[in-house]
Amino acid sequence: MREHPWNPPRVTHSRGPPSGVGRARPGARNLLNRVHLRESKASLKDTLRKLAELALTHVATFAFPLAFAVLCGRVLGVHDFGIVSFYTALAAFLGVVIEFGFDWLGIREVSQARDAAQRHQVLYNVTASKLLICLLTSVVACGFLMWLRGPQQAPLMIAMLVHLLGFAMDVSWYLRALERTRLLLGITTVTRIAGIAVLLLAVSRPGAMASALWSYAFVTVTTSLMSWAVLLHQGLAHRAPLHWRTMGSLMRRSSAIVFGNLNAALLTNGGVALLGITADPATVGAANLALRVKMAGQAVLLPIKQLSYVRLSSLAHDRPAEALRAGRIALTALVGGGVLICLGIALAAEAIVRHVFLGDFPVAVGLIMLLGLSVPINAVAELLGMQCLIAFGQERSYAAVVSVAAVVFCVLLLVVLHGSLAYGWALLAAEACLAALAGLQLRSVVARRLEFSRT
Repeated sequence: MREHPWNPPRVTHSRGPPSGVGRARPGARNLLNRVHLRESKASLKDTLRKLAELALTHVATFAFPLAFAVLCGRVLGVHDFGIVSFYTALAAFLGVVIEFGFDWLGIREVSQARDAAQRHQVLYNVTASKLLICLLTSVVACGFLMWLRGPQQAPLMIAMLVHLLGFAMDVSWYLRALERTRLLLGITTVTRIAGIAVLLLAVSRPGAMASALWSYAFVTVTTSLMSWAVLLHQGLAHRAPLHWRTMGSLMRRSSAIVFGNLNAALLTNGGVALLGITADPATVGAANLALRVKMAGQAVLLPIKQLSYVRLSSLAHDRPAEALRAGRIALTALVGGGVLICLGIALAAEAIVRHVFLGDFPVAVGLIMLLGLSVPINAVAELLGMQCLIAFGQERSYAAVVSVAAVVFCVLLLVVLHGSLAYGWALLAAEACLAALAGLQLRSVVARRLEFSRT
């Protein structure tokens, strides 16, 4: 019997596949939903715990430089504090050379490693490379300082070199890559408390500049030794062979990163070290205090930066859309936190200066307020530049962007701007330039990755 075109054929409704085949029972679906919800809550709880531990770690990390600046400013006076500030700023700048971009590259290599043996190989070859660079850097720095400052400041130079040795042995980047934030928090807290105790005992009278720098070296050396001891004791590091080819490959791949980091360091410790060559010690001391206050404020944001970089590194290669969403969340958190920190620094600037220098110092107040304004700008610049561009494998683009910002800073500081506040205004302009250029470059890179992932 033919069916009429207006009457559709009768549909026989089957009972569907047997239970458990093709579709889950309602009870099973509810159970799966509850399991997924429980796992999501556990993952969120773990992420928040790690963020809190990283926040406390960086509070402890930057508590020592801040305590160092306050105590040395009060005890040594403006002039001697300016001399000590030159050496600490120079040591921090040389530390960027020794680090050679291995912290960021090492985190990426460890997070993408196939097994524990490969992670251990990255750890040992990175550390060996840093020690080799430390040796070469120390020789050059000693010759330059002897020519610039003379042998009468040799005790200050020796303390700085020991600090660089401890910095070269640092493995905190490896603990962050493994997301062992609780271990990192414990090590950092213990060594910084010990360092502050040594500082209080060593710097008790005017003229104790060498003792102040030795307390700085004590913190870095003990941190590295304690970190290695914990890694070996808990089986997180096993001896791996050193290969010149592997070390050369690491240096070659991180060369663009270190070039960018060196230019970025000119905007912070490098700028203070440059002031130590061209300006009077009082201005150097004021700039160093302002930088320490700014870095203490930035320490609150560092957990978000570092945890987001680990996540971005794991998502950027295969899942660019998820990496983009993670980056937007991090950007919102960083801008909001940066604005709050900026307001807090502006309100506390005068009280900080009176407490450190035991009197009014308008230049220091102005520099602290200017560098406080740069906190949210710097947070955006670091996220778009150092974190996102490197996570997407754009090390050369990052280096080029930071180079332009460094040139802007040096030209403004040394040629265009004049006066005691030139460092602060030059820094603001350079970091705004860095954020704008990095954002434009990242937009192009992400657009290409998203288009490629859709095809």
